[in-house]
Amino acid sequence: MEFAIIAPVLVLLIMGTVELGLMAGAQAILNDAVFVGSRTGKTGYKASGQTQAQTIQAGIKKAASALLDPAKITLTSTSYPDYSYLKPEPFTDKNKNGKWDSGEAYTDLNGNGKYDNGVGASGTGSSGEIVSYTATYSWKLFTPVLKHLLGANGVVPLKSSVVVKNEPY
Repeated sequence: MEFAIIAPVLVLLIMGTVELGLMAGAQAILNDAVFVGSRTGKTGYKASGQTQAQTIQAGIKKAASALLDPAKITLTSTSYPDYSYLKPEPFTDKNKNGKWDSGEAYTDLNGNGKYDNGVGASGTGSSGEIVSYTATYSWKLFTPVLKHLLGANGVVPLKSSVVVKNEPY
């Protein structure tokens, strides 16, 4: 009788612990996969018949396929001429909240007519440029309690970013 009262709580606790362990493992795999892809990207290597971006994406998906569904991995890459461009465009912080708000004056460094948190171009960059690779993965929770505690609609976003400087190529 006592076990009937404790069993559901115990099962949920065990399921939650296992799922948190799987999520931690998935995050570690995603981190490693992005690192592997960034190493390929910074050398300028591209497989025959592929663009450099396709080669990098294929490498990341292959490295992450042990635990993650490669089709659900989204990769973005942004290139910058040098490290100083990783900073947001300068602005006048009228209300002193530490972030740019619509209507505050800013210096449009890249001339695109809008405020940017970092002044970069989409893509893998060229020789000697700085590139930020970011992979995201939507982890679908299966433990009922965790769905309500951690994820919006039962999904927890996993994200990994790596910044590298392309080698001369």
